[in-house]
Amino acid sequence: MRQWFEELWFLTLEAAPWLLLGLVIAALIKAFSDRLAIARFLSGESTGAVVRASLIGAPLPLCSCGVVPAVLGLRSAGAGNAPSMAFLVATPETGPDSISVSYGLLGPVYAIARPIAAVIGAIVTGLVSGRFGGATPTLGAETGGCCGGEASTSCCDSTPAPTTGTCCDGEKTHGDAGDEPATPRTGKRLAHGFEYAFGQVLIDIVPWMVFGLAIAATAVVLIPAGFFDQPWGIVGSYLLMAVIGVPMYVCATASTPIAAGLLVAGMSPGAALVFLLAGPATNIGTLGILRQHFGTRRIVLYLATVIGSALIAGIVLDLLWARFDWALPQSAPTGHAMAGNGIAVAALVVLVLATLSAYWRRYRKRQTPGEGACGRSEDRDGCQ
Repeated sequence: MRQWFEELWFLTLEAAPWLLLGLVIAALIKAFSDRLAIARFLSGESTGAVVRASLIGAPLPLCSCGVVPAVLGLRSAGAGNAPSMAFLVATPETGPDSISVSYGLLGPVYAIARPIAAVIGAIVTGLVSGRFGGATPTLGAETGGCCGGEASTSCCDSTPAPTTGTCCDGEKTHGDAGDEPATPRTGKRLAHGFEYAFGQVLIDIVPWMVFGLAIAATAVVLIPAGFFDQPWGIVGSYLLMAVIGVPMYVCATASTPIAAGLLVAGMSPGAALVFLLAGPATNIGTLGILRQHFGTRRIVLYLATVIGSALIAGIVLDLLWARFDWALPQSAPTGHAMAGNGIAVAALVVLVLATLSAYWRRYRKRQTPGEGACGRSEDRDGCQ
């Protein structure tokens, strides 16, 4: 048990500075991104729109839960079906926070390979969906709204509303022709960005980050050396990571320490990448919601393409790893070094205080019926 707590502490210290840096970058992206311009940029079903959707979605700080209302809002604002599916893959699979934590826990190779694989997989998914997806159910204004409909119960402030009015953060949204959205001042946008990143994003990440760190420490302690060196190890680990990742709800950042623990236990780098891609992009809850809006056929194609792309990316990474003889960072020695690093400890303290503050603000909003931008108490979870 003592070894488990030591591994947990070391991994936590190693991840804290990178998570903090990722949240700051996420806040800046949130502050200065124009959701309505993005939606117009993704209109149509062309290959260019799919590529743009993948590149735009990759840096956005949304998990597999938060991306659902966002993609429905983009679609209702004019984004095409194929770009919407590409956005749906690229956004939760990678982001500034997950890239930062990947660099800290897994090394520079993963920090580069992960977003590249996510973007390529998103492009393929969008193109396949657009080519073979068939007809899609009509999305009415009543189901795609920011604060209305079943998809709006989480992270709704990231979604542009489909009709004239306001979103959860109170910003003006698009409406009649000639209506231009109000542009808040830079200071207000920055404040809103940091409130979002260190509010809703942090609340989304923290429980699963703690879970991921605990699983990583458990894997380091319990999985015997050489476990993945069996004859079935490489192929079996690819399929195992895909099977585990698909139904599991885990965000991109929280999946990183799990992958780190599996790598320390001897899993191949490619198999770990399969989990890093398949886990954040799919889970049972979001697939059920999306099926209602995009149709069963398109979602089946989405799921099959995500899994196939992840498996191919894992195989390619293992081949490149063997070809160039890359090395993994040594987890335990790095952790011991980080234990005496004042920056890591300070970052962890900041994250703990920010998390307590975020939960306190959410609690206060829930205790004030009838107030808040969403107008309904059950919708306030996503309006931090």
